[in-house]
Amino acid sequence: MKKGLSILKFVLLAISVVSVALLPIMGEESVGIMLTWAYILLGLTVAVSIILPLINLIKNPKGAIGTFVGLAIVVVVMGVCYALASDLPVVNSAGGFFEDPTLLKLSDMGLYATYVALAAAIVISIFGEIKNSFK
Repeated sequence: MKKGLSILKFVLLAISVVSVALLPIMGEESVGIMLTWAYILLGLTVAVSIILPLINLIKNPKGAIGTFVGLAIVVVVMGVCYALASDLPVVNSAGGFFEDPTLLKLSDMGLYATYVALAAAIVISIFGEIKNSFK
C-alpha cells in the first residue's frame, strides 16, 4: 500500500513538473493545461479530505467524538465571528466603496476567524512548551 502511494505521489509530481516545464515551450497555451491540472489536483484533494475521515469514522467510531467536538468548536467560533462582523461600506483604493453587505460580512468573519486561529495557535504553543518543561 505504501509503495503504491509513493508511486502515485511521484507520478502526480512528474505531471506537475511537466505542466510547469511546458510554460516556456508552449507559452500562454500551457496556462490552460496548468489550470486544468490544478483543478484536478484540487478535486483530488477535496475528495481525499472527505473520504479518508469518513473511512476513519467507520473504523473508529469512538474517535468520532473528538472530531465532532472539534467541529462543534469551529462552528461556534465561526458563528461568533459572523455575529461580530460588520457589513458597513468600506472605501476602496479607487475612492469608491465596497457596498455588498454579504461580502463585507463574510470577509470580516474570515478576518476575525483568522485572528482567533492565530491566537489559539500561540496559546497552544505556549501551553505545550510550558507542559513539556515540567516533564
